[in-house]
Amino acid sequence: MSLFLSGLALTAAGPAMVAYGRRRGETDEVNSRLLSLGYSCAIFGPFLLLVYVATLPSALLVAAAVSGLLWGADWLAKRTRGRRWTSGAARYGSDAFLMVLGVCVVRFFVVEPFVVPSSSMRPTLSVGDVIIVDKFSYGIRLPVLNLPLIPTGQPARGQMIVFEYPPDRSRAFVKRVIGIPGDTVRVDDSGIEINGERLPQAPAGSYTYTSDAGHPVAADQFVERLGSTSYQSLHRPGTPWADLAAVEALHPKNGCAFGRAGMQCIVPAGHYFVIGDNRSDSLDGRYWGFVPDSHLLGRVDAVLGNTSGPRYTGAWLR
Repeated sequence: MSLFLSGLALTAAGPAMVAYGRRRGETDEVNSRLLSLGYSCAIFGPFLLLVYVATLPSALLVAAAVSGLLWGADWLAKRTRGRRWTSGAARYGSDAFLMVLGVCVVRFFVVEPFVVPSSSMRPTLSVGDVIIVDKFSYGIRLPVLNLPLIPTGQPARGQMIVFEYPPDRSRAFVKRVIGIPGDTVRVDDSGIEINGERLPQAPAGSYTYTSDAGHPVAADQFVERLGSTSYQSLHRPGTPWADLAAVEALHPKNGCAFGRAGMQCIVPAGHYFVIGDNRSDSLDGRYWGFVPDSHLLGRVDAVLGNTSGPRYTGAWLR
């Protein structure tokens, strides 16, 4: 069932269950299972609908604001009148305030889970991997707008980051940082060059996987080292540095020059150049340019597992 239909069903079921409970003579809002379930549905249903029409961060902020107002009204009423102001579903919303606030603090400022959507970071990350993203590593940021409030650090070469996809900020991507502000990055058929130094590659055998379209793919595997980070990359034999037609159609051409021989970019201030580890199957900076600092969501620290089964459970990637 889709998110919209689930939210709609819960929103409709909540009042219906409360009305049915009332007809049965149930009045104890705390101990009546039917009333409790009805009030819970009446709260959670609209929340799901809000997530559907907006985003999860926006829905969390609205939930925190509404439950906070109800909690404040209850607190003031108990201080002045000796009893709570809310009842019914509003009381359940008030009771949920501290929990919602805790979720918001952790989600916006500490850590957040993401699910890897594609094969672009193979062999390091596979489709369906659940990764933990450190939200504190690149600064405390204003929720939803993602504007930095307190700087705590910047991405370094070799780190894996999650960021808002520049052409569509509603989508989150994960890639590896190749170039930081001021770097000159060159990408061609033979590999990557940073500030005139070729990124060393050591052959590490072959690698096979099933593509996102469901086709078997065979690629050469290499060990690379960038800064203090060692990782593995993939390249399919015979494929060029990028799909030049797609680059010409998509790339904003800001600070980059490209042709059949390759691409060379100078990374501007406040921006980063990122590439997927699966070089022949990744929509990355080669196609759409740089990642602005305002789009950073956090650093990938660990893989918890995979949505289709256990994989690298508890593996730290720092």
